[in-house]
This record gives sequence, C-alpha cells and structure tokens, in this order.
Amino acid sequence: MLIINTAAQVRSAPGNTNTFSSLLLTGLVALCASLLVGCAGGGSDAPPKPPETIDPSVPLVSAGTWVVMGSSTASGTGATPGNRWTDLVQNSLTSRGAVFANIAKGGTVTYHGLSASSPAVQNRPAPDPALNIDQALSRNPVVLLVSYPTNDIAHGYSVDEAVKNILTIRNTALEKKVPVLVFSTQPRDLTDAQLAQLQQIDVQLSNAVGTCFVNVRGLLAGADGRIAPVYSAGDGIHPNDAGHRVIADAVLKTINSKTCIRMN
Repeated sequence: MLIINTAAQVRSAPGNTNTFSSLLLTGLVALCASLLVGCAGGGSDAPPKPPETIDPSVPLVSAGTWVVMGSSTASGTGATPGNRWTDLVQNSLTSRGAVFANIAKGGTVTYHGLSASSPAVQNRPAPDPALNIDQALSRNPVVLLVSYPTNDIAHGYSVDEAVKNILTIRNTALEKKVPVLVFSTQPRDLTDAQLAQLQQIDVQLSNAVGTCFVNVRGLLAGADGRIAPVYSAGDGIHPNDAGHRVIADAVLKTINSKTCIRMN
C-alpha cells in the first residue's frame, strides 16, 4: 500500500523516527475510518425515516371502558377460560388503559341489541334492556365492539334486516361520539343459500363501516365456506381457542392500523 511504502521510506531516512510513527498512525486511522464507512453503506448519508402520518379525523381513544355486545362467540362460547377473543384483546390493551365490559349473550339476534326506543317489528323479538345499545351506552364506553355473526340468518331473517339493525346500533353509538368496531359474520354449518347471505351482509357492512370493519369470516372458513375444522369447537358454529385467537388478532390488527381509532 502507498501509506506503508511511504512510511518505510520515511523510516529509512536518518532522524525520522517520530515522523514515521506519526505518519503510520495517521494512515491507520484513515484506513479504519474508510472501512467503517464502507461497511455501514455510507453511514449518515442514509435518508432519515419519514415521520408517521396520522389522520386527525381518526378518533383518539383515552383510557376507559370498552363494551362488547353481540351473541355467543362474543360471550366466549367455544373457548376455554382465558382464551376468549375478548380476553386476548383485553390482555393486549390493558397497559393502554382498556377495561372490557362484556354484555354479549348467546342466542341473541340483532333485534335484541336495538334501543328500547326502536319501533316494534311484528314477529321479531323486542330489544333486551340487559344487553342492548342503551345498556352499552350506560357504561360510558370509549369504544363499542358489535358482533352478531350468524343468528339472524339462522333464524330466517333477511340480509337487509341484519345490516339495518347493526348499522342502527352503530349510528346510535356514533351520535354519542363513541367509535364502533363492527364485526363480520362468521362461517357456520348452514345451507349454501344462507352462506351466500352471510357474504352479502359482509359486503354491505364493509362498504358502510370502512376501516372499522373487522373481517373474520374468510379467516375462519374452510374451502366450502363453513367453519374450518382446525378452528371449530366441534359444533359447526363456534370457534375453538385457535379460532378465538384468529378473531383477536384481527381485532388488534384493526386497532393498530390507526385507521379506525387511535390509542394514547
């Protein structure tokens, strides 16, 4: 190398010992610096990471109560203790101030969740004051989660009924400035015609709700559109622990996207 050759020439000259040492040290420092820059791919020349873009229209959620309303899966059916999707989500959000209140109940349909002020509908159940939107809002929630997956269709109700009721529940909460996560339907052992209705519900809800729509049906379904055996609790309706984990992950993905709500 040029540095070594030059250093050798300087050292061979009489009285140049100090000059040789200084030159050798300077060369080694320069060589080390050059190697470090090369290994770092340019060092500080790399462009800085752009700041995260936050949409100010997305509601900022403070610490408080998250109310869950819906039917059996939301109440935890199919999962072992501690493995309900609501348990899993709460465990992930506890450090951020979320406290869950679960008023979901097995066997309920969207009519049960409507406000007591809703008009009566012939041959349909009346709102249930123990688990409807009035009860949910009485808890002063900071977030509402609504999940009525399949019971409406299983009872012979129409797609329009199910969608209208869920969006009415949602709008009642939004009027009180409470953000709402709306869940999709779920796969179930139903007829092909009924499975097609579930898909229609999801399309309409997704279009209406946008980024606050939690889509789990496709994640839990097998090739035939019914619940996949790996996620089934064995009854063809409810998800097992693994299925509840899939739902929890979908909820957390929606939350962490910061396109539906933002958390402190």
